[in-house]
Amino acid sequence: MPVLKLRTLLTIFAGTVGYLSICSCSSFWGGVNADVREANNNFSYVDAQSTERPLVQPAGTDPIVYSDRFKVSKPVTDARAVLIGRDVDIRPPQKIISLNNNVEVFQDGDLAQVWFYPQENGTKVTANDLLYTLFHLFRKLGIEVDQLDVANSMVKTDWFEGTEFVHPYNLEDSSNGVIRYRQRYVFRLLRNSEGAPGVVVQLVDNEMQEADGTELADGLTRFEPARFSALMANRLLETYYDEVMIASNKGRNAELSVELGRDNNGLPCWLLDISFADTYKLLQNLLIAYDIDIKEYSSSDGEILVDYDELDPEFWQQQDVEPWGLVSEKYKFKIGVVGDKVSISLYDKNDAPVPAGVIARMYSGFASSLNKQFLRDKRNSSTKK
Repeated sequence: MPVLKLRTLLTIFAGTVGYLSICSCSSFWGGVNADVREANNNFSYVDAQSTERPLVQPAGTDPIVYSDRFKVSKPVTDARAVLIGRDVDIRPPQKIISLNNNVEVFQDGDLAQVWFYPQENGTKVTANDLLYTLFHLFRKLGIEVDQLDVANSMVKTDWFEGTEFVHPYNLEDSSNGVIRYRQRYVFRLLRNSEGAPGVVVQLVDNEMQEADGTELADGLTRFEPARFSALMANRLLETYYDEVMIASNKGRNAELSVELGRDNNGLPCWLLDISFADTYKLLQNLLIAYDIDIKEYSSSDGEILVDYDELDPEFWQQQDVEPWGLVSEKYKFKIGVVGDKVSISLYDKNDAPVPAGVIARMYSGFASSLNKQFLRDKRNSSTKK
């Protein structure tokens, strides 16, 4: 009988302990007990300082022989080399979030890699799609292009002012004392060993300022370049996801290929895969449809001189395309032949080529406008038949 009672008591005790252990971690309804997850130890490590004490050798002992084998590095002021105390970055590594099943992501040091495979319906992502997404991202973040190297498929941004989460820096951030990051990024459009197109993102320049403009000399830790590259890659993927959703909801696909390239003078331009005559007619029809003042034109020379006035935001919304981003001025469009494609180049009022950044900034909106006009001309042509 005592043995039975002992077993009964042990059973009750074990069940009680199990219940209490469960309750200690969770509420009765299964929620997490927040008190258990809150740190309750001391935080003296935050104020830790590097100390050095000389070794005192007792009298009458053998001389101490020093070895460099286990030498500890001396503290240095470079935050990238040694991090102690409150300089320790306890944040987890920034993860690149693909958002789409057809996207694979990798991180290699401070390089953030994003590769785009065919979608579930078989639609392939083209270099044009990635360019459109990239320059759409630039417009959203207010980023200008500093260098456009078409031959090496590389785009280097101008200085971008943002927060530590790669959002544009604004007045609210300034009033809240948020640190301002001035950064430049390089985007490389490549293909991997499987032939999938992709974008490699890398932070290449960084400056930090207090909200009042005071320069911060400490710089980034050795972990943060990778963090910022990953954050910018996430901004790119968010833009791509939005574009995919818009395209799928509206059921539209680009029928005209518009690429960035170089014309016969080695200048940045847009390349189309239709004939010279069709390109000239398409551009002329687009300018007329947008009510852009055509001053002079020559179909034989492939030139159209326009007096451009920036169009109202409502107009771009009605057209369902992004603004071209041009200032009001006279421009000349020049059409030429490059290999098996036709080029459209843009010159300013002094007949000088516009900067590469202007070509890049215009790309997403101008390519969409050309595509929409191409489809309108195609419908009109079929209707006449």
